[in-house]
Amino acid sequence: MSEITRMILDVDPGVDDAMAILYALRRPNIRLEALTTTFGNTDIDTATNNALRILEWLGREDIPVARGPGRSLLRPFGGGADHVHGANGLGDVVLPEPRGRAIEESAPDLIVRMARENPGALTLCAVGPITNVALALAKAPETATRLKQIVAMGSTIFHPGIHGISSPMADANFWNDPEAAQIVLRSGANITLVGMDVTMKVLLNAAMRAEIAARGGPVGATMMSIAQFYVDAYARMYPGIDGCGLHDPLAVAIAEDASLARMERMCVDVELSGTLTRGQVVADRRRTAVGRENADVCMDVDADEFHRRFIDAFAVRA
Repeated sequence: MSEITRMILDVDPGVDDAMAILYALRRPNIRLEALTTTFGNTDIDTATNNALRILEWLGREDIPVARGPGRSLLRPFGGGADHVHGANGLGDVVLPEPRGRAIEESAPDLIVRMARENPGALTLCAVGPITNVALALAKAPETATRLKQIVAMGSTIFHPGIHGISSPMADANFWNDPEAAQIVLRSGANITLVGMDVTMKVLLNAAMRAEIAARGGPVGATMMSIAQFYVDAYARMYPGIDGCGLHDPLAVAIAEDASLARMERMCVDVELSGTLTRGQVVADRRRTAVGRENADVCMDVDADEFHRRFIDAFAVRA
């Protein structure tokens, strides 16, 4: 794992996005080269401002932020998840207003350009609705093979889907733009799906929060304050659960080190029209699907090792 992972991180901050950004910045083998923003947990204006806030709070104003279009390919934005992430997307904790602004280049254009300038070198980790990635691929289909890999936080095969939507077996990201997800899955890119089958096995539990508060200094304390709203939302959705899912940080971790997960190569598509299945990943695991596999799907995870790395990312540096 000594190779540096050069990363574009596509985010919709979002509490777990904030933790994913910090994780990417603190891991010595990840070089975060750009943030692109999308809708999802909140609207595009809030998501973009939150990305800028987080980078400036962590002293990384040098990383460019490119804004996406703020809606899915076919449907207008239907509202964020204030009940999960807070009205401001950051658990109602107020970070300073950003001094910087998003760059003029759009998120899809940045993805196309950076892939063209760095063929085979960049990992695109998408942890929100995958609209920006689909638009980049539509504009320049060769981007699929110019990227080293696309790691998407999306899908569920066995774990129940997200609360509050009509599809019982869909995650929030693919539900928010299933057409975009299908475009990406059929693009020919090297794709890994990090879905709820594994992200719900890595919870930010009470013991972890206490350790981060003890070791993480002011940044750790503030991040745990941001996470508290998210933890409380999970307690309402999953009575008796100890913590919240670390969906987006796990996707970043697996983008850096695939050995954290046990994967199965599958032929997968996204349902686009079913009344009860829109946004659901449909896996064809029949023998007749052999040779048509298009994604590595994470089925299990080394939760203990990921938790160790996550806590260490928050530890105060000397």
